[in-house]
Amino acid sequence: MTAQDDTAQVDVIALTPAFAPVAAALHQTGFDECWDENALCDLLALPGAFGLLAFTPGLDQQGDGVLGDDIPLGFVLVQTVLDEAEINTIVVGPQARRRGVGQALMENVLLYLQKQGVNRLLLEVACDNEAAIALYRKLGFAEIGRRREYYRRKAGPRVDALVMERL
Repeated sequence: MTAQDDTAQVDVIALTPAFAPVAAALHQTGFDECWDENALCDLLALPGAFGLLAFTPGLDQQGDGVLGDDIPLGFVLVQTVLDEAEINTIVVGPQARRRGVGQALMENVLLYLQKQGVNRLLLEVACDNEAAIALYRKLGFAEIGRRREYYRRKAGPRVDALVMERL
């Protein structure tokens, strides 16, 4: 999928173990307890697991036919079991937030799951992550529960996780 915003193109491709260093670096920007390359590769190796990576392709800035570096924007990891799936993690780098990257990732996840016959998608989100909660509601998710003090923060109190579902 390709999505356009007012500043850059966003492409979404399969997240493979080859991209684990990029994904680990992105994960550090979004979580206090982040996953390293090995953890991400282990998750990708699980039965029914898949991931997607969003990036801005390197462009020929000078018009000389030389492409620049791709810019990673975010990724999502999903685990499917039969006709259900769960978002294990999703992160958008700080420079790409509120630019449609999370929505592009989630729309691609939903499309993939629909093709696989998956009928239910679950996720957890920190109750203070208003932007993510708004996106999930826009995509048809509803709150079905709460995990008290689920997320640890380096500074400040623990934060509840909302459990959300999309049928």
